[in-house]
Amino acid sequence: MSMKYSAIEIANKIAAVDPTFRIPTDEQIPIIQAPLAPAVVIAGAGSGKTETMSQRVLYLVANSIITPNQVLGLTFTRKASGELSKRIKFRLRQLKMAGLLPDHLDESELTVSTYHSYAGKVLADHAIRIGIDADADPIGEAAAWQIAFEEVSRFSTGDLPINGSTNSVVQEVMDLSTQLAENDRSAAEIIDYTEKLLNQLSSFTDRQTVTVLEFKEELQQRLAILPIVDSFDRRRREQGLLTFNDHMSIAARLVSESKASESDDIGKIERGKYKVVLLDEYQDTSFNQIKFLSNLYGNNHPVTAVGDPNQAIYGWRSASSETLDTFSQSFNSKALRYELLTTWRNDHAVLDLANVVIDQISTQKQISKLAARPNAKTGEVICAVYETAVQEADEIASYFAKYWFDKDREKLTDDKKSTFAVLVRSRSQIDLIQTAFSGLNIPTDVVGVGGLISTPEVADIIALLRTLTMPESGTALMRLLTGPHLNLGAKDLMALGSFTKAFARANDYSRGAQLKQALEENIELIATADEFAAGSIIESLEQLLILSPKELNTYLSTPNFSDEGLARLRQFALSLRSLRRNLNGSITEAITEVAEFLSLDTEVLVRDGWQTGRRNIDRFLDEAAKFQKNGGSLFNFLQWLKIAQDAEGGLKPAEVDVRSDAVQILTIHAAKGAEWDFVAIPGLADRNFPNVGKKSDNWVSNAGSIPVSMRGDFEQLPSINFENFSTNKNLKDGIENFEDQWKGRKAVEEMRLAYVAITRAKHGLICTTSHFRNGENAVAPSRLFEIFANALVNIAGGKVELAETAPDGRNPMKENPVTGTWPQQSKEVLRVREVAQLVEKSEPYSQSEVEALINNSSDSEKAGLLTDLKMIINEIKNKTLHQSIVLPTRLSVSTLLYLANDPKELALRLRRPMPNHIDKYARRGTEFHLWLENHFKHPSLISMDDLFNQNSISPVEEDAPLDKLQTAWLSSKWANLNPVDVEVGFETMIDTTLIRGRIDAVYKLDADHYEVVDWKTGKVKSGEDLVNASIQLAMYRLAYAKLKNLPIEKISAAFHYVLDDQTVRPADILDENDLIKLVTQIPIQL
Repeated sequence: MSMKYSAIEIANKIAAVDPTFRIPTDEQIPIIQAPLAPAVVIAGAGSGKTETMSQRVLYLVANSIITPNQVLGLTFTRKASGELSKRIKFRLRQLKMAGLLPDHLDESELTVSTYHSYAGKVLADHAIRIGIDADADPIGEAAAWQIAFEEVSRFSTGDLPINGSTNSVVQEVMDLSTQLAENDRSAAEIIDYTEKLLNQLSSFTDRQTVTVLEFKEELQQRLAILPIVDSFDRRRREQGLLTFNDHMSIAARLVSESKASESDDIGKIERGKYKVVLLDEYQDTSFNQIKFLSNLYGNNHPVTAVGDPNQAIYGWRSASSETLDTFSQSFNSKALRYELLTTWRNDHAVLDLANVVIDQISTQKQISKLAARPNAKTGEVICAVYETAVQEADEIASYFAKYWFDKDREKLTDDKKSTFAVLVRSRSQIDLIQTAFSGLNIPTDVVGVGGLISTPEVADIIALLRTLTMPESGTALMRLLTGPHLNLGAKDLMALGSFTKAFARANDYSRGAQLKQALEENIELIATADEFAAGSIIESLEQLLILSPKELNTYLSTPNFSDEGLARLRQFALSLRSLRRNLNGSITEAITEVAEFLSLDTEVLVRDGWQTGRRNIDRFLDEAAKFQKNGGSLFNFLQWLKIAQDAEGGLKPAEVDVRSDAVQILTIHAAKGAEWDFVAIPGLADRNFPNVGKKSDNWVSNAGSIPVSMRGDFEQLPSINFENFSTNKNLKDGIENFEDQWKGRKAVEEMRLAYVAITRAKHGLICTTSHFRNGENAVAPSRLFEIFANALVNIAGGKVELAETAPDGRNPMKENPVTGTWPQQSKEVLRVREVAQLVEKSEPYSQSEVEALINNSSDSEKAGLLTDLKMIINEIKNKTLHQSIVLPTRLSVSTLLYLANDPKELALRLRRPMPNHIDKYARRGTEFHLWLENHFKHPSLISMDDLFNQNSISPVEEDAPLDKLQTAWLSSKWANLNPVDVEVGFETMIDTTLIRGRIDAVYKLDADHYEVVDWKTGKVKSGEDLVNASIQLAMYRLAYAKLKNLPIEKISAAFHYVLDDQTVRPADILDENDLIKLVTQIPIQL
């Protein structure tokens, strides 16, 4: 490989046009100038691997070894691929500016992608060979969960011996499906293996221990679930609903078969396109990804695998820390090996603690440690134990506040300000941490779906939705009763609890019991709101509305309801009835309606300001929209959220955009790849971090995992050789030995997770725990905390704060609860209320007083506000008593109706135009019209005017759900008639005003008689309402007469109210002269 320019020469040329460019180090130069051959680069956290890889591409391009379009870069997230692509292209443009590349060279042809996207592209190019449609976008986890839920529900009515709740079985189905795809296995193979194993174990005649019995139960559970997994996978393949894992699995198989039987034609094509391949975060690649890539680019193709074995934290998805060590074997290549160990991120104290963790990870082999950059500062690491979890959260917030409110920081622009993050191992910690920061007026941003669920506003929405859809959701209801919407105090909560118990005792055969019996006996019930509300506290709320005062008193005991509390509960019960009856729309509609009912818009705007207040609600709506895109129901969405909330590491981590305007709170898994100036790691308590998990992911005790011997990476994992066992005692010992090895492996992975968490911090790190967590008894600091605390004694910048001794007795938060006023008012609400009261009491300023204030003010912002106030006073003073409003020359039919119904309101809208809110009833009407167009095989002609004016008439009638409208219309007489025209758009002059609109349908009743029909999806109108609405028909009739050159008397007009199957033909509708009088009643005086 000839070299025109060295890495240093290229760097010096770029530095001449960009003084901030960092000259490569002695550690980076060998990697940049490496020969065109396979290589493995061990790159520690913050070691500048992205910059090194981009300079490697510069070197190859500048020396004419490759062109930019011959480079393939792969990484795991769109964010990471975007950053790598942007960096390389930016450096290539600088190379042009430096005169080392010709101007015509196109850097935009560079290919940097995610692993899954690249596999999807290869699959799409060659999918025709195996007869699948790979053009559709892969479905996400939420959509896959929906399908799994449906399959489990379908199978649960059969005879399969399945144990566990629906949600737990769905999760096992999802896990098994993923592992089958990751390891290129089929359900049939696992069934065959399991049946043979059970048959072998049945020959053991000695007594079976609990360990053996539980192992066999898991085998049986897996056997029972595998047919569901097979059905789940087959359904998705048949319907083209493939996941990212499916794409990778199929692509790997396709490439493997091509190599074996098609002369490696796919590999030849890809190797011909890409002379150099860069694999980022290689330690996170799974068996199938390695299989896919090694079959394409094995046998000494120039592949550079970059990764950090200390950051291998995805063992549960078949990614192993050993992949870097086995690269040469996997790719059948002789790979060069390099190391990048100088970190450009961490200060000394943070780095020294990270190296202590590396020592814990490298128990079996020596792993190189990180070195600090030349100008690294000392940094700061604090390790502390507090008494309670509340105090722990408060101290973290106080530590951050010291830097957050630094005067020098406040002067900086957002992109220069320091950044902050709290990295949790368990999401249960988020609420306390958010509360602590809120108390100091520091905004927070919870990253990811699981974290989003924990934010107060989203938690309130979910609580109300569960109360509305799940009759037994008493816990969700209690959140609402004690929250800001009802603000019930302790006395009324106790009264409600006493009433609920008394009513349940006196009415064993309550409506809740009736509903339960009906469901068990398949009795058909009408699902009215009242019947749906059956169950415990929710049912008792209904009884507060039904019972007379005398009847209610028979169930009451001390304490009694307060008058205000009882009034709030009754009003809330009425609201629940109304909300339930309106839950027929989409998931996003339900969320929007619930948020409006809870006044969350106002609450979050007061709390966080208009710029960011709605952020969490909008993100939650985005997640709901993704879920409903695949036809998901509200009930299933709430079930899936429960899974998302419980899965600490199971859901796909969010891609993190580091920001300086909020303290970001996220899981450690989600934090990988990001960095912040200051980081907190709370919850270093026994069993929490390191985390032991609610259920092990080893196949012996988890039916959602496939046997180790069936995994592609089995050689790197603990195993059991059942051929060595002849008795149940041997089997028990073998199982327990395997479980110990598996726990040891998971413990090392937790250490790697700790390494990831520590190395996210640039300058400051605080690692904490508390003696008392959520339970009553004290919890010891974890082994990880002890390692940190012992190490910090010898680390410059380290500080350890330990309580004298572990306390005895119960949690002080349980033993001596904090007393105070409850319900508690937020500081922001009290401040807004105080300002409002001051405004009410204040006397208005005169113009001269305002001018004096402006002249005497030294505050430019205050003077500007006062100047605006002066201009408003002048505008009011000079405003004439009346103002004439002239109609525009073009009107929609909807506006014409407004003109007839309320001309002054129309004038106000014309004077100050505001965007119309298109509510759900108007949307349902539009959906019905679109369905009807499709029924008539007629293309949509809905105009923009129609869409933007469909809520302009007030009040809006509540439409029925779409399915009921469809059924009702198909049973009407109109369904058997063929219209002569459908969706007739028109523009007609009335005097000098152009009226535009759209006629739903026109029927020819006899040889010379036509009827214009407008479909109505609301309630039947009569009286004055009908007279006003008939203006619409008058305009349609006149427009059609002019459009078709027909005598107007030959055209009749009718409303057909779809749900009631009632056709109304108003008498004496307006003629052309009457319509002219209507539009000429101008100008309108205001």
